[in-house]
Amino acid sequence: MSDDRGSTIPLILGFFLIALLAVAGSVALADTFVQQRDLQDVCDGAAAATAATAVDLGRGRAGNPHTLPFQDAQHVDAAVAAYLARDPGRRGVRVAAAVSADRKTVTLRCTQERSLAFGAVFGKPTITHTATSSARAPLST
Repeated sequence: MSDDRGSTIPLILGFFLIALLAVAGSVALADTFVQQRDLQDVCDGAAAATAATAVDLGRGRAGNPHTLPFQDAQHVDAAVAAYLARDPGRRGVRVAAAVSADRKTVTLRCTQERSLAFGAVFGKPTITHTATSSARAPLST
């Protein structure tokens, strides 16, 4: 019976290590979810800001008085850049904008590379998030 003494210490250490990895994994997963949600919020805000500022007022009144089409891609990119410049935390966000052929819908594809909580433990220190958002041209009043 004296040979069994102390054999529970490796078992307790093993369980402790497994519990520690489970907690670290849970924190990393929650952090990833929050980062993805934040990027989606930024992408939705950029799409809304684009819908509010990158419309072609003159063309809407001359052509169809009920809808205001978006301007060209340069104006859309400028509206997105102005929106992202308002908050320094958005600096790492890259946005690719596409205007539909009828110029009534703009689609933004936002990407951002962020550090992962406990990423070194899991062998992946960074993760790339992608979010997509779109906005339709506003109606004229």
